[in-house]
Formats: sequence, C-alpha cells, structure tokens
Amino acid sequence: MMELLILTDIHDTWVHLKKMLQLAEEKDGVIFLGDLMTFRKFTPKSITNLTEVKEASKWMVGIPGNGPVPRVREFLNSLGINLHGKGRIIDDIGFFGVGGVQNTIQTISGIREFFKTQDTSSIPPNEQAMPTWNAFGISYEDGRFVVEDWTETDIAKMDVYTSPFENSEERIHEILVTAYAQIEPASLKIALSHVPPFEPGVIPAFPIGVSTGSKSIARFIEENEVDYSLSGHFHQHYSFYLRTTECVIVPAVLNGYYAILSVDPDSKKFDTRICKF
Repeated sequence: MMELLILTDIHDTWVHLKKMLQLAEEKDGVIFLGDLMTFRKFTPKSITNLTEVKEASKWMVGIPGNGPVPRVREFLNSLGINLHGKGRIIDDIGFFGVGGVQNTIQTISGIREFFKTQDTSSIPPNEQAMPTWNAFGISYEDGRFVVEDWTETDIAKMDVYTSPFENSEERIHEILVTAYAQIEPASLKIALSHVPPFEPGVIPAFPIGVSTGSKSIARFIEENEVDYSLSGHFHQHYSFYLRTTECVIVPAVLNGYYAILSVDPDSKKFDTRICKF
C-alpha cells in the first residue's frame, strides 16, 4: 500500500509547516495541486518552504494553480515537480497534469446560460454566493433566478475576474493529450488538475449551485483510461464520478486541511482521507 500526502491551495499559509515536513518525510511521496502563493503575488518565503517540503519527501509532483505569476511557474519547473503538460511514472503509477483554470469569461458565460436554460428551482439563494451571482448578472426575484440581458461589452467587463494562468478549453485538452502520452504504459493513471473536472447538473454542495470546473478535463477523463482524478481550487472537499473514475476535490491548506491518498497497485483501489492539521 502506498500513502501519498496531498497539499493544495496553500496561499502563503505556513503555520502548519512543521506538520507538513513530518508528513512529507513519513509518506511515500507528495502531490501538490497548485496555488502556492497569494493571488498574483511572489513570496520568497513560500519558495523556501515548498523547497523544504520537496527535500523532506521521497519524491514530489505538482502543478501550478490559477493565481501564480510566471516566476512561480518557473520555480515549480526548477524544483523539478511541475507536471503541467507532462507525465511521470513512479512505481508503475502514471501521474499527468494540467495547471491553471479554463478561460474565465467562457466559464461565466456558461454559468449565465445554465441559469437561463435549466431548472434551478432546487438551488436556494445562498448569502455567500449572491455577490457572485449578482456580479454575473444573475439575481433572485420572487422565488426564481433572473438572468440579465447582456451585451458583448458587458461580457467583456468580466475580464477583471481573469486569472494569471488560464487556458482555453481547447488548449486544456491538448495539454492533457500531451501529458497522458508520457504515462500511457503505466498500470495506474492519476490525473492532476488545479481546477476540478466539470460535473453537469445542479450541485447543492457548491455555494453557487453549479460546477465551475473544466469541461475539457471531464471530457478527457470520460474518453480515456484514467483511474483517479485529484484537484483543488474550490477550497472544499467534494467527490463525484465520471464514468468509473472517481474525481476528488481536496480542500485548502489555507483552511487547515491536507489529504492522504492510499493506493493499492495490486487491487487498483484508491482512498483519499481528508485530514485537519
């Protein structure tokens, strides 16, 4: 049985560094799912601390999140852990990845279309989510959601929500194809992505009521032999299936969480335990 430490969405939060180093040393490897630093920031302390985690581990793989500036992505490359568009086989387990998020304006347009065309009566108005709905031109009136008519100019204004590291859905699929080709001989294949795969339908577990995951990642998993999927970005724990592949979203270190992935290569069984520091 292999046990791997999973860290994601650290966002410059190092109050748990001592425990991270202990776990990195004890476990068989470390997986990092992105967002090392505060959005659009470059923090030398996080460079030093993640390097320590890597040096404490037997091996480490990771991907960039959606918030890093180019210097952070270069650091992940120099550390030798970056699997964005790459694959690595360790003990016959193939890890392959894509970092960042999909195009933000496309995502917002998709959310607006969902609320226009789907039955969202089962989604209650969520106080936490209402500012986001309102910003996207979605309001809640007389017991139902109403989507404002927007012009192309209105849509273009949403570029204030774009991330430093994002790709079109088409490009995300191309990145996964390239990465997957490098681990295809492996007996087990694990997809690593910062943004989760898209799950269709109403999802009450999410504050906004719908998935803002990547449709290209979901399509790739459904079309290829992928045994397990790990992602972060949403800062909460959630899991679902695409065909027979379990997709696990790991909550944020920022909020005091890490995860342990247990892998039995012989039975091809996986289990992700969510833990508090």
